[in-house]
Amino acid sequence: MDWKYKHFHQERLFSASRELVLEAARTFVSNSLGWKITDTTEGFSADGYSFSHRALADFHVQSAAGGTRVSVALRVERAGVTGFMLFDVGGYYSIQIRKWLDGIQWTLHQQQAEGQGATLTPPVTHGNKAAAFLFNGCLVFIVVMFALWFLVNFIAAMVGIATGTLYLWGRGGTLVVHGVWARIISVLILMFGVWLVWRIKTQRARSSVAKTF
Repeated sequence: MDWKYKHFHQERLFSASRELVLEAARTFVSNSLGWKITDTTEGFSADGYSFSHRALADFHVQSAAGGTRVSVALRVERAGVTGFMLFDVGGYYSIQIRKWLDGIQWTLHQQQAEGQGATLTPPVTHGNKAAAFLFNGCLVFIVVMFALWFLVNFIAAMVGIATGTLYLWGRGGTLVVHGVWARIISVLILMFGVWLVWRIKTQRARSSVAKTF
């Protein structure tokens, strides 16, 4: 299991030449995501942030029987400002890739329609909105519960340093530690809290820089 990245993969066959599909893919990804685009020998890669998680998408565009096959390999960093992602809640990122492929298809049709003097309306993915709401709701719930748990233990750590008695609340009940070990554990908890705040600020700064470029 890759503990740094969560991996996703989808592909689709388009009935158009490789040059047209590649141009449509680059246009749609660049306009809709605003991520940094880098050309590769097999297509291009896109680098950006999604829900405060850094994401790397590799688009492989290859000629195939019946048209052109686009293969999308997405890697999303599990650790982010909003927490650690163990699994894709609501299938959000899988739906995002499907939305990208739909967008490439729409861009191809749009290019053809513009050549004929017509315009098309971008596709609306209601299922993606529902998945996004579910993802956000679960994410907010997890973040709030973790923040409350950490706040309680952070306060307990400060009390533990002052009194030498540390109360730790968890699923298994309350653990009470006395004496020197109580103060040592309390210091470790406070150090972890300081590191966590610093980590969040660093991630936000990187996200702001990435959005600027």
